[in-house]
Amino acid sequence: MLASRLHWRLLIGTIVVLMAAMLLAPRIVRGPDLDENRVLAQRPAWPASVGELGAFRKAADAWVSDRFPARPHLIGALNRVRMLAGVSGSPRVVVGRHGWLFYDGGDHLASAQAAGPTDSQALPWLLNLAGRTEALKAKGVTYLVLAPPLQETVYPEFSPGWFHLNPERQAVRLAELAQRTGAGEVLYLHPTLMAAKARGVPMYTRHDTHWTGQGAWEGYAAMMRRLKAMGAAVDDPRPMSDFREIRPGHVVKPRNLALMLGVASFVGVDYLELGDPDAEARATTTWLDPLHDWTKPHVIETGAVGKPVLMLTRDSFSTALTPYLYRHFSRIILSHNQDGTWREDLMAAYRPDIVVLEVLESGLGYSLDPAPAPSEATRQRILERMAPRPPLLAPTAQRLAAALDAAPAGKCNLERAELRAGRDGPELLVSGWISELAAENTAPLGWVRLRGPAVDVTAPVRVDFSRPDVAAYFRAPKAAEASGFAGLYRLPAAPVDSLAIYRRAGAGWIACDGGRLKPGG
Repeated sequence: MLASRLHWRLLIGTIVVLMAAMLLAPRIVRGPDLDENRVLAQRPAWPASVGELGAFRKAADAWVSDRFPARPHLIGALNRVRMLAGVSGSPRVVVGRHGWLFYDGGDHLASAQAAGPTDSQALPWLLNLAGRTEALKAKGVTYLVLAPPLQETVYPEFSPGWFHLNPERQAVRLAELAQRTGAGEVLYLHPTLMAAKARGVPMYTRHDTHWTGQGAWEGYAAMMRRLKAMGAAVDDPRPMSDFREIRPGHVVKPRNLALMLGVASFVGVDYLELGDPDAEARATTTWLDPLHDWTKPHVIETGAVGKPVLMLTRDSFSTALTPYLYRHFSRIILSHNQDGTWREDLMAAYRPDIVVLEVLESGLGYSLDPAPAPSEATRQRILERMAPRPPLLAPTAQRLAAALDAAPAGKCNLERAELRAGRDGPELLVSGWISELAAENTAPLGWVRLRGPAVDVTAPVRVDFSRPDVAAYFRAPKAAEASGFAGLYRLPAAPVDSLAIYRRAGAGWIACDGGRLKPGG
């Protein structure tokens, strides 16, 4: 009995000591830095009636869980152990290889893994880009979309094993389509940062989503070069040596991913920050919102006389980018994308010479709405350039050439054979009909063949388009009705001068000789 009482006393005493330690230790031992990137539960109001007791209990549980004194210590210690095992303790953070952390916005890095939009899906975005570009160009204003890449696209080798970088992801596709259609200027910075990474320059660190000072400088230099190529009156980018390291050795360096896990106090943070303290000291800031927060609109008067005016709508990547811009612009109008990426009010008030939308690649797809409508001519140009690229005529295989050479003439009519200039070089447009005039057609596919002094090339062509006029003429509806052909083809570099169309007829082929080709007709 005495041993049993002693056992319970020791057990109760141990529990009391542990509870007291968890309550008192945080007053003695500083907790690890923790930023869960969410709003913690607030103390609930006392219930006014019995019916509110259930909701009060749930709210009180959440408040106690979020405000428990030793909570940061427990989260930090547990997540550090998990991180060493390659497991994340936060739904917002993915643990990669060699201690690298990546941000999970709820899509499990899908922005870098998923395929980008098809041409038709991207069309509204391209029209918005063209509309913005055209509207500003009419006022003499240069418009540029600047897209920094995601951390995992630059360092995929440190991502989790299940991650696969898609070479046709959204940002790649949209930047390529913008260039192909001439809708506007989109500078996707992934190639720029990859080139710098290949030189051994750190573009990102393992504990933060944002680019380093060196990465931001690469983005700044590429932006200034692109603006100059677009005809904007800007200076060349300044060398990195013109800027100074700021906050060297500071204990609070960018490390948002480590903060989300609560392990920021347990890991070393190596993050170079660069700036221009002299230029920043001369500048004056006018806030356009009562809340003086970096996300709120404000105007920086840099004192750089005779320089153009820049309007920059941006996200958090601009924090490291903006210091490089002070000596290039006399005035910089800053606003955050969360308040709109098309700020006509600020444009009307400050009349910028250059407007830049800086948006992380994951937000590129939804960042251009709203926008003015482009002109009909611009719309038609975009639609034309988005048409599928015609196939390239390839050298004719030897066996196929022998079979086609032996083909007798068939019933046919080459109604159109036109050589014309295409976006990727010379193209051939053909149309007409060719028929076996049999009870059944042998095959729906045939060949278009071009020959010249030093070239013999072919490409497949469908020969079963509906031609009721041919069927009516020959009174052979079943075969002659499916006899039409049409196609557009890219030509080889070598000159060509003769054309023929072929289709299957039983065990062999029949031919439609198109004769000599003439440009334009």
